Amino acid sequence: MMGGASLLRLVAAALLALAAGMVAESAVTPPPLPVLPIPNAAQLAWQRREVIMFFHFGMNTFTDSEWGTGAEPPSLFAPAALNASQWMDAAEAAGASLAILVAKHHDGFCLWPSAYTSHSVRASPWCGDLVRDFTDAARARGVDPGLYLSPWDRHDARYGRETEYNEYYLAQLRELLAGYGSVSEIWFDGAKGKNATNMTYHFQEWFQTVRQLQGAINIFSDAGPDVRWVGDEQGSAGTTCWSTVNRSSITIGAEGIEKYCCTHAFRSSLLLVDD
Repeated sequence: MMGGASLLRLVAAALLALAAGMVAESAVTPPPLPVLPIPNAAQLAWQRREVIMFFHFGMNTFTDSEWGTGAEPPSLFAPAALNASQWMDAAEAAGASLAILVAKHHDGFCLWPSAYTSHSVRASPWCGDLVRDFTDAARARGVDPGLYLSPWDRHDARYGRETEYNEYYLAQLRELLAGYGSVSEIWFDGAKGKNATNMTYHFQEWFQTVRQLQGAINIFSDAGPDVRWVGDEQGSAGTTCWSTVNRSSITIGAEGIEKYCCTHAFRSSLLLVDD
């Protein structure tokens, strides 16, 4: 049988253990539930970048135009001293963590030797692969590469034929996202001229393809889904800016979307999460 002293010691030890547990339990307060929506990991990393550079060097550089017509011959693309490493020296010096290259603008000229069109650097006097040079130079300096691929194509005859053009666009998207290593951001610009050929883009299929090929990428368009326009190209934007928007109020490429952006956000792209 247990003696009185032993029993007292056992009871005291049990009481001390219970008290310690109560103290430990009350000493740590669990965090509050999140106020939804919250950014995913890629969006949060984007918010922390601070400085991003955008490189628009292409056919328009040699025609001195903002929007090319698509009729420009590849022979016009003839850089004499193109040096992507020098670009990335500047990006690194500026503190940029991400650099985005316009791989194809509205004129349809491709800065990589795409297998799906002859309207590319392959047919130019330069005959290189600027996407390769750009992505390699970026990574060599610790800068993450991003790419812009214009949906509007003023050169390709398939534009306006829904199935054919969406197949073409997806094929080029796969070339870029499967052939050049990790890409941190992809841009889908909804812009096109007022008299442009009517075209239905399969955005959801494009987004699914992007996610399959690049798991940690951010997708940009004027309506997201990850980052978006937050003003207009004249630099007008609204205040105060919040990261959340009501995505049911915006559609990629919709007329008047810049009015919503200028009312609800500020200049340059910003995190987009659903309301």
